[in-house]
Amino acid sequence: MPNLNFIKEHGIKKFIDQQKKRIKLLERMMENFDDGRSRSFFCKAACLHDLTSLENSLNEATQKIKTDNVKLDDTKVKAKILKEILNLSGINPP
Repeated sequence: MPNLNFIKEHGIKKFIDQQKKRIKLLERMMENFDDGRSRSFFCKAACLHDLTSLENSLNEATQKIKTDNVKLDDTKVKAKILKEILNLSGINPP
């Protein structure tokens, strides 16, 4: 129902544009933070929550990885960082 209401209010073009942005954010999560156990969480987060919060959370996680000198191939630590940020920002999919 929320999707239908959004389409009624803003139109199908804006809805499709938003969905494309969600896909890009999800692809970024999968490429950079997937430890093999977090896909479901990331998919739900990408579907259920607003784009600005998702993008901000991804940027914050990327910055924290750089600041903490996390190795780029340490996907377990990177996934944990992103999930913690998403949970702290109120993005906690069921």
